[in-house]
Amino acid sequence: MTPAAVPPNEAQRLAALRSYRVLDTEFEKEYDDLCRLAATICNTPIALISFIDSDRQWFKAAVGLGVRETARDLAFCAHAIWQDQVFEVSDATQDVRFADNPLVLGDPDIRFYAGQPLINADGLALGTLCTIDKVPRTLTENQRKALDILARQVVTHLELRRAMVDLQRLNEDKNKFFSIIAHDLRSPFSGLLGLIDLMKESGPTLGSKEFLQYIDLIHESLHRVYALMENLLRWAQLEQGQMPFHPQALSVSGLVENVMLSLKETLDRKKLALELVVPPGARLTGDPHMLESAFRNLVSNAAKFTPPGGRLTLKAEASPQHWRLSVTDSGVGMSTEQLQQLQSGLMARSRPGTEGETGTGLGLTLVRQFAARHGGSLEVASTLGSGTTATLVLPR
Repeated sequence: MTPAAVPPNEAQRLAALRSYRVLDTEFEKEYDDLCRLAATICNTPIALISFIDSDRQWFKAAVGLGVRETARDLAFCAHAIWQDQVFEVSDATQDVRFADNPLVLGDPDIRFYAGQPLINADGLALGTLCTIDKVPRTLTENQRKALDILARQVVTHLELRRAMVDLQRLNEDKNKFFSIIAHDLRSPFSGLLGLIDLMKESGPTLGSKEFLQYIDLIHESLHRVYALMENLLRWAQLEQGQMPFHPQALSVSGLVENVMLSLKETLDRKKLALELVVPPGARLTGDPHMLESAFRNLVSNAAKFTPPGGRLTLKAEASPQHWRLSVTDSGVGMSTEQLQQLQSGLMARSRPGTEGETGTGLGLTLVRQFAARHGGSLEVASTLGSGTTATLVLPR
């Protein structure tokens, strides 16, 4: 048996496959119908819509087969994705690549296989629409043409599926945006107005200590409102494609120091110990406003969920391909469900911090989008009760 080699564009291919959010979903009539039609046209007992994942082939639709996935090393379809037309094996027992394959020697006793690659608009093969028989045979020219047409229909359904998911996501983000405006902006302004009214009424009797306490509360509230409005503005600019992007050479230590200066009050108030691990003289290329905003959101988020007296570690590490700017905290961490929601890419529901700090859930959404604008990504690892590490991964 000869397992198929991994295509040179495997990383892009897998990223494209996952962007459709189709893996491990339920059967759907549209795909089932196309699969049945392929089996009928090709006159085979088995037909599959198969996607080639990193270590498996997974079936979105299956006729004549009772499993949802098999190992990638056994997959005929893993060979088919190398092709730009139908990949046909007339008799697997006579083909050195497949003769000793367990799927040939045992159930489902494959003899004939024909797989038409599912190729998206970027030329990436996601999987196949394939037909299988237990006896040797070949397809007619008309059957090959029909399989090609049906495969293109599968890809069309995938594109529609992704568009619907993206539309739903945009709608959820729009609702979140209006919720922020209606609640998260209104509440702090109400609090500010209340404090100012109280100071006006009590002004003549206020001592200097009480007066300074009120000023501190107003100052803190204004900082939160300003940070919220800045995030809202940046998010709106990104959504509308209006945010300028001007990459330039930047000092890594300078980037970190600017962020620390802007958050000094927050870190001092919670008495958070801070460890910096940044190579001296290190430089990266990126948009300074985007990267400072992204890193500031990561540090601010870490401080929010770390109890007073806790610890933050800011680290910059370089590999030949990437910079990794990470923020590790000793805070409350996240549950598996919270981490999965965060990694889904949807705008997360904000949680109060360890001292009741409020937020909008926009911060990490912005970080992810800023990272993507640089060709990078956001990685988050967390354990409930043991802290979180958020890492901005940027290409060098």
